[in-house]
Amino acid sequence: MRKRLGIGLVIASLLTMSFGTSTLAAEEGFETAKPAYLVPTAPGVVVDPILSTGDIIGTYQMSGIPDGLGAYRADRADGNGDRNTTGGRRNVVTVMNHELGRSFPNNPPGVDTRISRVEIDPKTRLVQAAEYLFNGNEGYERFCSASLMTVKGDPWFFTGEEAVAIAGQPPGPAHDGSSIVMDPDTGAFTDTAHFGHLQHENVLPIQLSDWVFLTSEDDFRPGVFSYLYAYIAPTFDGGVAGTEGSLYVWKADNAATNQNSTVAKNVPVPGRFVPVTQAENATSSSLKAAAAAKDGFRFDRLEDIALRPDVKGRVYIADTGKNAVGAPASATPRGRVYQFDIDPKDPTRATLTMILNGDAPDNDDIVNPDNMDASERVLVIQEDRESFHRGAYNRVLTYNFKTKVITSVARVATPNTLRPGTWESSGVIDAGYLLGRDWWLLDVQAHNSVAPQPGPTLVPNSSTGEDGQLLAIYIPGSQGNRDNDDD
Repeated sequence: MRKRLGIGLVIASLLTMSFGTSTLAAEEGFETAKPAYLVPTAPGVVVDPILSTGDIIGTYQMSGIPDGLGAYRADRADGNGDRNTTGGRRNVVTVMNHELGRSFPNNPPGVDTRISRVEIDPKTRLVQAAEYLFNGNEGYERFCSASLMTVKGDPWFFTGEEAVAIAGQPPGPAHDGSSIVMDPDTGAFTDTAHFGHLQHENVLPIQLSDWVFLTSEDDFRPGVFSYLYAYIAPTFDGGVAGTEGSLYVWKADNAATNQNSTVAKNVPVPGRFVPVTQAENATSSSLKAAAAAKDGFRFDRLEDIALRPDVKGRVYIADTGKNAVGAPASATPRGRVYQFDIDPKDPTRATLTMILNGDAPDNDDIVNPDNMDASERVLVIQEDRESFHRGAYNRVLTYNFKTKVITSVARVATPNTLRPGTWESSGVIDAGYLLGRDWWLLDVQAHNSVAPQPGPTLVPNSSTGEDGQLLAIYIPGSQGNRDNDDD
């Protein structure tokens, strides 16, 4: 299904670099020479590797630990000229986080988080151009999941730090768990610390009667709870700037159901967002204390948030769970997925319903759900197994909304020298409107495997770090009727 170059053209156009990286003439496009880091596990599924850590395109070399993604169709009139089109087709711009941080293992020394902007031909899925929007010297760490929304014709990329300052540990990031909103056409960004100083997994903008910027907290520490926050504002601009609106934490109406250990599958838990002041949000520690004091709902370890495109106000939230240790012990060692319905007319009201439970008594076929995205038909779930579950591969799963069936569609291609669950896939997004029906974009974090990549200077092959790959995956029947016509 992928356009391939003839052998003669490959020899004429391909420049092989040291460490096995390569570049390809821009008029043809680039295709990674590395094999796919995902393996299909269901009939009809196609995995297409696009770009790998160490690959070089012009002066750009891909860094490791790829994570949160966003994508949109390039604008012919944005001043960048012909590079935005291929064969008359507008390229698909993919914005990709690299979850780098100076205290994170296998990082290039001296490099903080990066953000790549990659242009892809929607027909061939060959890379046409790539550059860094964040080069790793901006002082932010570990940008994790991400969301991209087009507002009044302009794309906006939302992401945040999965890192805070923790007492008794090495100094945390200077921004202490902040977040940003970026214009991915220019790289200009606004810091949104008013969304909360916390270990951000994702920031998801939702347009209801007010704008809701929903934020999940990924607190990995044993025995420490995670909370669900939202910044709610009457306008998009006012919310992003922090000149309008307020920060909130969600809690259950009934105190007896205000913790994940007391929730039963398919039983709705009504609740509300309660205000948190910016004084209480002064630091990650003060925000955490305020959420606990306000009796915020206690999750084990929140991960991604996925928006249901056909049901207004409905999102899905992953609680990946933790090892069953700590004080108190984890209630969800294998993890859960929740449906979260925000009242479109009063966004301070919302109902939580657990729909998947990897633990007893339900024992659904999920293990530590992490990143997710939704179409109108399925929820795509990516596993990130805790250490004692890594004897099996991390999978990409679909959960069919109509049939309630979970299906494994792919797994990571971890080498035999590592435990199967060492690698994980991440960052999945619905790309059906861009690449064609039933196509998704995602990446793989090849933990404990290293590849050449740029250091602080961005010079190719000037450092080494963790490996990774950007891919597309075709999952038959996963999306409704749609096309990717270039209008």
